[in-house]
Amino acid sequence: MNTHYDFVYLTNTPSFYKLNLCNEIAKTHSLLLILYGYGSEAVNKELKASGNYKFDYHFLNEGDSNRRNIWKTFRNLLHLMKHIRCRQVIYAGWLAPEYNLYSFLSPRKKNVMVCESSLLDVSFAGIAGIVKKAIINRMSAVLPSGKPHDELFLSIGFKGKRNITGSVGIFNKLSRKKKDVHQPLRYLYVGRLVDVKNIALLVEEFNTNGKPLTIVGSGPLEKDLKHKAKNNIYFTGFIDNEKLGEIYQAHDVFVLPSYYEPWGLVVEEAVYWGLPVIVSDKVGSSIDIVKDLDTGLIFQSRNRESLHTAINKMEKSFGKFYGKVMKVDWALRDKKQIEAYTSLLD
Repeated sequence: MNTHYDFVYLTNTPSFYKLNLCNEIAKTHSLLLILYGYGSEAVNKELKASGNYKFDYHFLNEGDSNRRNIWKTFRNLLHLMKHIRCRQVIYAGWLAPEYNLYSFLSPRKKNVMVCESSLLDVSFAGIAGIVKKAIINRMSAVLPSGKPHDELFLSIGFKGKRNITGSVGIFNKLSRKKKDVHQPLRYLYVGRLVDVKNIALLVEEFNTNGKPLTIVGSGPLEKDLKHKAKNNIYFTGFIDNEKLGEIYQAHDVFVLPSYYEPWGLVVEEAVYWGLPVIVSDKVGSSIDIVKDLDTGLIFQSRNRESLHTAINKMEKSFGKFYGKVMKVDWALRDKKQIEAYTSLLD
């Protein structure tokens, strides 16, 4: 590990899309990725000493991130940073107390916050809001994921630099083949089977409309959802991200009905693999990826009739949305995301 870097990136666990992003930034700038453990999330990827990483990395704790000792993590961070010189310190949001504390010790001109939260899911009311504002005010610049996330900083009058990244990282882009369109259209959900994903609403709607739906993922609601679902709904269980391309291309429309989703990288993945999308109005990427690119439809998260209407519109206008999906320039989007970070050094 070196002692001088352009970027030190403080984050929680090694998600594959953050690792991909760091690798791209590190092609032109030196970067140290600091983590405090592994999580149970499916997006986590094991970091191996033999890995082909262009950046350095350091774990403040080994093992489960949720079981870490926060004060020990903070002490380890202080000890590490005493020996590190860098031009920018990037903070992955405000959810890690030890990183928040460090932001008050690091010079404000160096501090930058990556923000996946938006006005859709963040409140600045009460003591918690005061704390959030104090942490944000320790930043000289912010990297909001999209337009709703940028509005969060505008709402509190943030005066620093704001670079919209357009995503939360870089997902795996494998080779695509020409996709067949099925009749009837095949619908797909990919994600955890937990309450905030609002999958029960999805099952209710497809139980009624009888259209083919595949649900990819696992979680505590799996048994109950399977019990309620009719024969037109198929559950695959968990599938590794690197194998999802074939699943996406075997379907036609992606649906994400969450009533809490700070961004939703699966929406980007679905569009990349050629699927128009239907997402709820609580999905953070609904503006930048769906509305602005015209790749699909947005419905009201707790309103089944709204979902029903969106599905009917998709059936009638699938060709239009499919055409828009296939025109998205992913190389340009990745380039702009990387530049949102590297331009901080200008």
